[in-house]
Amino acid sequence: MNKSFKYFASALMVAAAGVSFTSCDDWTEPESVDLNYGNIETASPEAYAKYCENLRAYRQRPHKLVYAWVDNSASAFTSQGGRITAIPDSVDVIVMMNPVNITNQMLDEMAKVRKDKGMEVIYEINFNAIKAEWTALCEELAAKRLAWEAEHANDPEPAEGEEPAQMPEELLDPEFGDYMVNAWSTKLSYFKTYGFDGIMVGFDGKPTEYMSAEEQAAYNAQATLFLGIAADWHKRNPDVTLDYMGKPANIKDNELFDVFRMFFLSESLSATSENGFTMCLAATNSVLPAEKVGLAAYMYALDTNADPKTGIFSDGSYAVDHLAHWATGKPVGAVGIINVTNDYFISAGKYSQVRAFISTVNPVAK
Repeated sequence: MNKSFKYFASALMVAAAGVSFTSCDDWTEPESVDLNYGNIETASPEAYAKYCENLRAYRQRPHKLVYAWVDNSASAFTSQGGRITAIPDSVDVIVMMNPVNITNQMLDEMAKVRKDKGMEVIYEINFNAIKAEWTALCEELAAKRLAWEAEHANDPEPAEGEEPAQMPEELLDPEFGDYMVNAWSTKLSYFKTYGFDGIMVGFDGKPTEYMSAEEQAAYNAQATLFLGIAADWHKRNPDVTLDYMGKPANIKDNELFDVFRMFFLSESLSATSENGFTMCLAATNSVLPAEKVGLAAYMYALDTNADPKTGIFSDGSYAVDHLAHWATGKPVGAVGIINVTNDYFISAGKYSQVRAFISTVNPVAK
């Protein structure tokens, strides 16, 4: 961080000395301090504006991008932990995990962090999620078909010239390709409806060398359709950023590598040691330059007794701490934390884990 940035951050802190806010923080870095923004902007609008100017300038300087996945499933804010304005300022990209559930209050906050802080707010479209939705629908329809058949099992024989009762078409399983196209259409509509800045495309894929010819044909058709829709949409919207979460080695079309800004490796989420991160990165060496690679880790659960595995390594240490340590000095382009808002409650509103993560990955210049 340059000296002028530190100066203006410090000046803003001094200007806010008499203003009520929920927590104090180190103003020598571009980090959120959970201020009551209306009060601080009113008390010292020039200092706050300069702070935001320097924060936006920081975005443009070389650093590892920091992504934060937010579970915004709650329909309303019940605390500051549900507010994206409370997330540390040095997060570059916020990934909404539930884009259909965007309230007017959330829209206001999205606009604020974008305008003031230069953050991006994007959302996920995930192949596995679409397939799970389709599978659940097919199971529901199967149950309805059984009910329909039972209802009509004792129907009398139709009279001469009449047709027997026919199962309604709406009870038949939709073809997966058609369902995927419709799902993409619905999910892409959120982009304009809510004014997002980009999309995270999730696709793990599978190795095909051990598949039968029939299995390969079905898999390739699904993969080509899913990723092809993303590529086509990007071609028509070239200024919109697309990121990727999955296993890039399973992408067979090399032209797709130019579509995505950053490739997050989904296998990093199941790492149980730092060596797991190293192995994930090594697996992409022949596919992607390291600066286009991102790794992510889960923030551990609020109750680690109830959930002792998510975000916790086999030795009991925290995956986010290890990812930050591992990424220091590595040529990767991005790092991320999934379920980032857990830390709000873990660290009593200070986002201590996230702040330590950011300062380790992007240390302040001395």
